[in-house]
Amino acid sequence: MPLVDAAAAESYIGSLFERLGTPERSAQLVANHLVESSLLGHDSHGIMRTVQYCAAIERGDLITDAQLEIVRESAAGAVLDGRWAFGQVAAAEAMQLAMSKAAKCGVGTVTLRNCNHTGRLGAYTATAANAGMVAMMMVNAGGGYQSVVPFGGRERRLATNPLSLAAPSGGEFPLVLDIATSMAPEGKIRVYKQRNAALPSGWIVDANGEPSTNPNDLYADPPGAILPFGGEVGHKGYGLAFMVDVLAGALTEAGCCRAGEIVARDGSLLIAIDVRHFSSEDIFSGHVRGLIAHIKSCPPAPGYDEVFVPGEMEYRTAQLRRKEGIHVEEEAWNGIEAIGDRLGATRISYLRN
Repeated sequence: MPLVDAAAAESYIGSLFERLGTPERSAQLVANHLVESSLLGHDSHGIMRTVQYCAAIERGDLITDAQLEIVRESAAGAVLDGRWAFGQVAAAEAMQLAMSKAAKCGVGTVTLRNCNHTGRLGAYTATAANAGMVAMMMVNAGGGYQSVVPFGGRERRLATNPLSLAAPSGGEFPLVLDIATSMAPEGKIRVYKQRNAALPSGWIVDANGEPSTNPNDLYADPPGAILPFGGEVGHKGYGLAFMVDVLAGALTEAGCCRAGEIVARDGSLLIAIDVRHFSSEDIFSGHVRGLIAHIKSCPPAPGYDEVFVPGEMEYRTAQLRRKEGIHVEEEAWNGIEAIGDRLGATRISYLRN
């Protein structure tokens, strides 16, 4: 499994997008998003997605220079059409608009539809948190990418429908919760498949609705399905997934899950809240710091070294990987290098293979 330097990988991946016609600024933004995701330990939304995005560009499904369209706008809200842009480019612009409106009105709400895979939602909510705001984001796939079984069912009916919440912490890193409403995002199961490794129990069922630890069962014909998070109380994850489909699908007009052949197109709801409209920054930060200290003082359970707060494990992982390098699945990196060779890009050296 190749070990690559983060900065070198970001430059290399950005160059591939540029060679496929992506404007330099957009190419580097997406490359930074992918590498940062891998740095934080979210490999399922990181470097491995490069092959997927390059294929989408070459098929014409991803318009590299698309300009967002403001369909409707008010003082505190806006409706955006991504026009099949990179999801990372469209969502970054949407969050900046939500933040701008929040600064003026206290709350800014933006819906975004018709863009490609938006990637790691925590990247956008963390942007707002780093600017002193509280943020929320949720995404569906416009009714596409149905891979999750509803609680009590045995066939796919929902996407993994992730959501993220973030807030400033007053410390070294923002508080960021970034979760799929399923037991795992599909990309994480793809990582297990590439490693030829067994899944943790309770993540998926096969086509007959029977529990499975074989990642290949998710991609079989007929396919299996991912379970909603929660195990025996999976109705909680299922309920969240259902409501994300309403808010990110119906409200954005991207569309909800339904029968038939559906072209996946991310629908996103982004909300930014300017703390200063509701509380002084000092009072807010004091409450948050107090909560963090209270949680961190909790004695660890057997088998654990300490209790973490949201975003802390990712922060530590990034520090380590920035120093030591990022392991990339061999299948994924071979695919990236094959694209680079075809496009005439110079390969980067491994830190270790």
